[in-house]
Amino acid sequence: MVFRPLVPLVEYAVNYDYISNVLCINKSKPELHCNGKCYLSKELAKTNDTDSSPLNKTKNSGQKLLDIYILPDIAEIQNTEKISLFNFKFSYKADYSFLFLPSIFRPPVF
Repeated sequence: MVFRPLVPLVEYAVNYDYISNVLCINKSKPELHCNGKCYLSKELAKTNDTDSSPLNKTKNSGQKLLDIYILPDIAEIQNTEKISLFNFKFSYKADYSFLFLPSIFRPPVF
């Protein structure tokens, strides 16, 4: 249930305009700059209250069996081609040249 407090936050971010203009309690007081944070705090309090209720704990203990997802056995992929690992030909090209001129690249003298 780690993700339960994230649901109101995501809902607030997605529906920010609707929450700040319609559901905000303090929309008549723009000097508070609430922007729907009052609604967000109520929703977070609701999720905390539902997590702490003793009835919910017994419900979650039975629900854990339903939440487990058993992965199906993955069939092994068999390759039909045989690839030889030692028949690769590598070539080295020395097309790079470097010209260092110490007379041009001198640090400034202070």
